[in-house]
Formats: sequence, C-alpha cells, structure tokens
Amino acid sequence: MTTFTLYQATLELATSVVAADRAHDVRPTLFLRASDGALEGWSECPAAVARGVDPSADELVGALGALLDLDLDVARRAVDTPSPAARGLLGAALLDLGLRHEQQSLAAALGVASSDVGFAGVVGIQAPDLARERALALVALGASRLRVKVSPLAGTEALTAVLDAVDVPVAADANGSFTPEADQHGIDELLALPLAWLEQPFAPGRLEDSAALASTTTVPIGLDESATSLQAIREAARLGAASVICVKPMRFGIHGALRARREAGRLGMRSYVGGYFEAGLGRAVLGALSALDGDLDGDVVAPCTYLATDPCALAGPSGGRQPLHVTPGCGPIPDVTGMIVRLERDASEPPRPQS
Repeated sequence: MTTFTLYQATLELATSVVAADRAHDVRPTLFLRASDGALEGWSECPAAVARGVDPSADELVGALGALLDLDLDVARRAVDTPSPAARGLLGAALLDLGLRHEQQSLAAALGVASSDVGFAGVVGIQAPDLARERALALVALGASRLRVKVSPLAGTEALTAVLDAVDVPVAADANGSFTPEADQHGIDELLALPLAWLEQPFAPGRLEDSAALASTTTVPIGLDESATSLQAIREAARLGAASVICVKPMRFGIHGALRARREAGRLGMRSYVGGYFEAGLGRAVLGALSALDGDLDGDVVAPCTYLATDPCALAGPSGGRQPLHVTPGCGPIPDVTGMIVRLERDASEPPRPQS
C-alpha cells in the first residue's frame, strides 16, 4: 500500500520581484508525499497565482486526484492528463521514493559527476539604483548571468544600469508583454542594447511575430512561456522564432525536461533550466538537471537567496557555485508543519524504483 498526501504551502519572497505581468510576492507550492510504510518519497510543484500558461494550485489538486484514481502503473504512463505538471509531481515523488530505497541521489542517477553547478540570477522591474544593487549582489554570490525583467512601461533605465554595473551576460525578460503593433519603439530600444538575448517578447501564441523579430535583429530571441512541449519547441525551431529556450521541469517532468533540452540542442537552440521561485526540494531537482548539461547555467540558486524561509533548508551557494543535493533522493525533505493538506489517497500497487 502506498499512501499519498498532498500539502500546500504559501512561500513568501524576501523581496518582491516585479515582472511585466505581476509582482511575485508569494508562491503557492504543492508538496506530494508518497509513503510505502518503509520510506517516504517527496516532490514539489509550484503553482501559478493567476490564469496563464501554468496551472493553479486548485487545478493541480484536481488533476493529481484524477491521476491517483488510476492504477499507479497506468498513472505513471498517462499522457492525457489535463495537467502535465500533475503527472510530473506524481512521477517525481515516485522517483524520489525509489532513489531513497536505492540510497542514491538524483544527480548520481542522472550521471552527474560534479558536486556543484553554476547559476543565473533574476532582477525584477525596479528603480535603476535598486536594480543595480540587486545585480551586483547576485554577481557577488557567483551568478554567471542575469535576467532582468522588462515591460513596455518600464523603459530601459534599470536594464542599462545593470548592464553598466556587471560584466556577466544580461538577458531582458519581457514575459510576453510587448506587441509588435503598439510597442515597436520599446522593442527597438531593447534591441539596441548589448543583450545576451530578449526573452519572450510577445505572448505565447505569437510565434510568427517572434520569428519575424528574430529575422531583423542580431540579438538572440528566447522563449519561456511558449516552451510548453516538445511540439512547441519544434514549431519554434521550424519558424525560426527563437535560439534560446527556457525549459521549466514543472511543464515537462524530470525526464521530460531532459528530453526537451536534448531536442532543443538537436534543433540548434541553446537552453537553460528555468525556475519558478521553488522551495529547496524543487531547486535541488533543477540543479541536478542543469548540471547534466553545461550549455547555459539555470535558475538553480538556493531559495535562501530569494525566499523569506525555505521549508526544505537547501544549502546556499558557496564559492560562487550552487552545491548539488548529493544524499539519497531528489532533494531535502520539506518541513510541512503548518501546511494545508489538500489530498490524501491510498494506492494498492507499491511503486517500483524509477531510476
């Protein structure tokens, strides 16, 4: 018998990170425990706070409940769930349980040889002096690249201040906030800067517009919200809509994220592992996935650098690198004290090791 318990936490950011679409002050996050009586496996999936590409906590709870109504072996292979994130949450908990039985870390199971990994940093929309201060702090920690949030209303002053202050590559992340019809001047201002790339300039459904923009500039175009499946990545490559892809494991699952990065590379695009203000368990998974491919450092720095409190207490960066989780399992087990129980379910088939 395997017992599943789903917990919901509200993670508070130490400092608000303002993006074009919203201010990130809190992050709803779900933790799934799979207990077989001997050991527990855990997984984490952050949830969206507003309707968009990624599912809300309620949507994840509903989709996970539907999966757990299936035979576990069927649920592991299910491809028609309304939420790939729910399938990834279930698969990661079973994977973690299997790894703990085998006394193996995720990094070791994936074949990662290093004990740490490089990381990138994120700077929100804010006054130029504050953006500069945050950028310098991230680079002092060891960030090898920065991604600065931008919007049609934000201008380029803060972005320029960051570019002038640091000597690491800087990308501008628009979160789909520009339109080619109304914001061409703002786009031109961004593309005049020495950017590593411009990420998600247009809404996810406007790949043709991204392709048209890419054909007129030497600044690489990146995609995040548009990169939701292998099919979407292939379509972006076919159109020439991007040369950089942000792969978020919450959209693909752990092994799906590896396939997505390999596919992006096969199609001639660079990729990095993207974060969603996870707690330490989720960030440990992202770190292992990022370490497997040295293409571009990902959003893998520990939550102690952006959350008020990390319920998983993942160790922070040391010597300019983010240490990987190297003890059994995918990452540190969360302290669920005070969290809301959203779902409890028993399954009759014991999970098999997934590594």
